[in-house]
Amino acid sequence: MFSRICGNRNSANSTVCSKCGAVLSAQPHAAAGAKIIEEKPIVSQNPILQRTITGVVPGQIAVQQKSWLARNWKWLLLAAFFGLIVFAVGVFALIMGGIRSSDVAKEAVARAQSNPIVVQRLGAQIKEGWMMSGSINVSAGGSGDAELAVPISGPQGKATVYVTARKIAGTWNYSQMLAAIEGSGEKIDMLSGTRPAEPQSNTPNLAPSAKENSQTQTAQNSANASAASAPQPNAHAPNSSAAVSSDIIQSQDTNTAGVVGELVQCKRSEGVLSVKLRFHNTTGAPVDFYVLPPNVSYEKFYVAARSQKYFILKDSGGTYLAPGGDYSCGMPGVCEKLAAGQSNTWWAKFPAPSADVSKVDLFTPVTPPFEDIPITDK
Repeated sequence: MFSRICGNRNSANSTVCSKCGAVLSAQPHAAAGAKIIEEKPIVSQNPILQRTITGVVPGQIAVQQKSWLARNWKWLLLAAFFGLIVFAVGVFALIMGGIRSSDVAKEAVARAQSNPIVVQRLGAQIKEGWMMSGSINVSAGGSGDAELAVPISGPQGKATVYVTARKIAGTWNYSQMLAAIEGSGEKIDMLSGTRPAEPQSNTPNLAPSAKENSQTQTAQNSANASAASAPQPNAHAPNSSAAVSSDIIQSQDTNTAGVVGELVQCKRSEGVLSVKLRFHNTTGAPVDFYVLPPNVSYEKFYVAARSQKYFILKDSGGTYLAPGGDYSCGMPGVCEKLAAGQSNTWWAKFPAPSADVSKVDLFTPVTPPFEDIPITDK
């Protein structure tokens, strides 16, 4: 209840203001002796005044305004879900990239690309797949282990290379590298170059194991020389192995079936160690043999003595002192085109170990290690 002087009276008998709707009463004012118009608002009876004061139309329920979070929580939940997916995909891609760029995965792909049996099954353009599986563990001291399944594919099919390796003193040593051909179930051992379930050739195996000593090798050389002196009625190609086998220091099977690596020189002179490897095709058919497979560096060739590695020397222009690569076999690398029964010699120059070192080990990407090789001083 409040009062004021209202000047909107239309007549003396009017009890309601025509503009504001107030109830008017005329009473004498005690102080001024004038008539005071007392206003009695009837807001409860006037819908227009109620909406002006409260902002709510009579009969309508007031709704409380929701916060921004309450209105948009569904969108925030959806954004968080997609963010989690993106994060998981990023972590997965990072892991796959690390495995694909590892030395073990690269070595598996390189050996598959240079293996003639695998190339025959899958085609020449062999590439690695994306979904690799397995684990690689490497410690700060240069040791570790790896077990990988590397998918590969070519124009003619697909396969998976199963690799098991251990890293010792910074060098990976492979105990298993099998290419399982998809569909046929055929497995190809890419460390020894063997072809499972394939008929054996009548060609004699001239490659002794890496652990044979010089006496066993001498006995074999004598047997080969005796065989060479006997008449050969069905000789289809000249066999030069008997004539040159006397200079073999050690022999190892290569990763290409039918090709044997024969170490014929390990000579130290004026601080340089000269090494010669002769690769002999023991089959009755021509073979393209990669001494340095595609996508493989000459850093894979080295000699070791007393826990120290000696890599192939380079000239002043940065060129390795070893045969250079070409595309003679279709892909970049150092390739030997070996006819049936033919042998070709590969050479390299290494830093020579000190004079008190009498034996070294030779590591190559195409053969098992040649161990305890005696050094000949010039």
